[in-house]
Amino acid sequence: MYKKILAALVIGIVAISTYIYWDYSLNRELLIPYPYSLTPAFDKKFESDNAIEIKEASDAKILIVGDQMGQSLNAHSEMITNQFKDAVTTPPNIYNWSRPKEGLFRTLYKLKKLKKMPPVVIYFGASSELQEKKFEITDRKKIIKNFKTYDDEKLISLIITFPWLSKIFYKSVEYLDLDEFNEYENLLSADEKLLEKELTFKIFEYEVKELIDTVKDKKSSLILVTTPLNLTVEPKEICANSSSDDIVELQQEIEADIKLGSYKIAYPKALELASLTPSNARSFYLLGLAALRLGDLKVARENLYKATVFDCANWRGNAVYNAILKKLAKTKFVHLIDFDQFMSSQLLKDGLFNDELTPQNLFYQFMVDELGSLLKKILSVTEN
Repeated sequence: MYKKILAALVIGIVAISTYIYWDYSLNRELLIPYPYSLTPAFDKKFESDNAIEIKEASDAKILIVGDQMGQSLNAHSEMITNQFKDAVTTPPNIYNWSRPKEGLFRTLYKLKKLKKMPPVVIYFGASSELQEKKFEITDRKKIIKNFKTYDDEKLISLIITFPWLSKIFYKSVEYLDLDEFNEYENLLSADEKLLEKELTFKIFEYEVKELIDTVKDKKSSLILVTTPLNLTVEPKEICANSSSDDIVELQQEIEADIKLGSYKIAYPKALELASLTPSNARSFYLLGLAALRLGDLKVARENLYKATVFDCANWRGNAVYNAILKKLAKTKFVHLIDFDQFMSSQLLKDGLFNDELTPQNLFYQFMVDELGSLLKKILSVTEN
């Protein structure tokens, strides 16, 4: 009996040791536990293919980065330059390195490739964060646990001192090795999509923190710009199980009431429906629209913002990404232009946007004027 117990104990110890070694060997040596990375092949190709861009970005006085939102500033480059015409003889060199559908993780990668950080970096993006797949939803709990470990000051101090400890402290996940942009075809269930969005928000927050630290460490100034959200655009995908034929029928009835101008009839129906269908983007949208038509800007904004959050098509930014930018700008003392707040304050007006994403030029003028004032203030300090 004693020999059998001893043998079982030895087998157990060997099995546990084998599992620990196997888990250790699979894990990666990381500081921040992102569940993704860009491949060495991509890294090599990027440096060779973008050598000129890297140099131009490094030599700029003002660098704009982000996705299609940042790229939209190209149409207003003259307006930005004109902000300096009475202040300096030679306007500062501005380079826009934004690219369509570029997630923040790719923007961070690019900034780390610069030979030197420009004095001012403007980040205008956050509308492409789930257009690439960056983690497996089955690893969600492990990823959350890893970020909790990262937030533990004692553990992260050990990891910084002994990087190999990250392979022990962080749970192993199925890391995604990313190359060129590959648009994500999301086939998850409704519940999984909501969990995926929630985790994407969390990862984005850590990416923004890293963006702030990366720019600040180089003694440069960062300006964050919130994404203007076209709140009157209907959600493109309902990401909720709180939907049925009866609910769809009621939503259609409310929509018909709104189209007929029967806002006072539509509003109580929409209010009750939204309370009964949590996470249903279309219910929030209809309630927001009915409130807007009644002139109740507060209720309209609250529910139209919720509609952006629960829209699972992931074709634009949403209220959570903007909230993260605003929170971190405040806690980490970073400059912020709240373009979205300004646009939503104009919600009772018609014709705010050129299309689903881009505000009218008139409203860009507001943003550029605010940006110009901020840039002149920052550059006058850095040059004195």
